[in-house]
Amino acid sequence: FVLASCVLASLALVVAGCGEKIASPQPVGEASNTLYEFGAIFTDPDMPVQLTQQFGVLYLVGPEALVKRDWAYDVLERVEGLDQGTALCIEEDLRFVFVWEDGAKRVSWYSTGDLSFLGSTDIPDAGTIVAMATNPAGSELVPGAETFLYLSDPASGVIHRYAFDIYNGLSSYGILARSGGDAARFVNLAAGLATDSGGMMLACDADTNRNWVIRFNSEPDTLDVATVPGEEDPFRGTATIFNVPTGNPSPAADYVLGDAAEYGETGWVGGPSDLDGEFHSPLGVAVDADGQILVADTQNGRIQIFNSIGDHVGTFPSDNSLLYPVSVAPVEITTGSGYYSSALVFI
Repeated sequence: FVLASCVLASLALVVAGCGEKIASPQPVGEASNTLYEFGAIFTDPDMPVQLTQQFGVLYLVGPEALVKRDWAYDVLERVEGLDQGTALCIEEDLRFVFVWEDGAKRVSWYSTGDLSFLGSTDIPDAGTIVAMATNPAGSELVPGAETFLYLSDPASGVIHRYAFDIYNGLSSYGILARSGGDAARFVNLAAGLATDSGGMMLACDADTNRNWVIRFNSEPDTLDVATVPGEEDPFRGTATIFNVPTGNPSPAADYVLGDAAEYGETGWVGGPSDLDGEFHSPLGVAVDADGQILVADTQNGRIQIFNSIGDHVGTFPSDNSLLYPVSVAPVEITTGSGYYSSALVFI
């Protein structure tokens, strides 16, 4: 899995559960961006529960603070006084970082530069939001909208979709998926979210009988029909395959990462597995600059790596020795020689 343009950096790591520790990677020489070694470990007093990155700068959210840190893990900017922060994401144009405060049932957005507060929208009917991601596909359907914000809400059994307008905030625009089914388009225990290199949405389903990451065309389906007469049309996303179909109709495995073969390839049924390319409670997902998909395989104690078309290409570490990884961010930093260091940072 060697890439000629890549210089490997050691893996950045948070090893004690609930976000107690985190680490910063250091370049260690030429290698592959599917092979990593451990870097320095940091104890973080803010107890971060989720992280993301932009140009090698880390953004972390914990119960009481949103923090921006540099590559040496020094604090660059800080927002205190959060009311149970549980999720964050950066929108695709890299201007805003969105934060969910579970105590206040509120999404707030801040400048990625100095973390200055820019606005907020209360969503009092939401449950506990565990992940967020933005994706602009179909946002032209909503006048003034710049993108859609997606929120994983396992307590409510739904992945919400909100149109984001910088002047008016967030407005509900249906859902990406709901729980309660065993067919395409259902996510029974919503967890991590990300947009892949093809502009599609990736959604972790950590349900015991699923344990996979499903790929969605997130563009709202305007022909979708509400399940309850008189309710708002949910405009759900449509499940889409990763690569060339392997059957007609395509089996479940074409739409997901982590389909456990021993539980059936034709129906939408999975299950926990510790085999390469399969999961036990995948809680986090991210996409790197090469389009590789990184999945926090939480109960298996590892991070698994897939290429952009869903082929399994690597696992870290080989002995499955991580302490429940829950959130992962890929980082690429250009060096003075023109190469870049590749690393994973995770909680």
